[in-house]
Amino acid sequence: MTTYDDWMTATPISAPIPTSVYPLVTLVTVATGLFAAGRFAILDSKTSLVQQIKAALIASVLLGFGSIFASNAAGLYL
Repeated sequence: MTTYDDWMTATPISAPIPTSVYPLVTLVTVATGLFAAGRFAILDSKTSLVQQIKAALIASVLLGFGSIFASNAAGLYL
């Protein structure tokens, strides 16, 4: 077989989770991200820098994935 034949007989890449679940994943990640962001906002200034960065990073990642899944659920695939 040639490389072209291998290319033409390949199966397409599919999503790891079904597209019908995207709205639920959006709701869960955005809700959890907002909770984590609220937790970060009320942290005391005496809290260690590592804990503050950890809380901000968790909130940022969850809200980022939530926005990607929200756009995918709306039909805008990024």
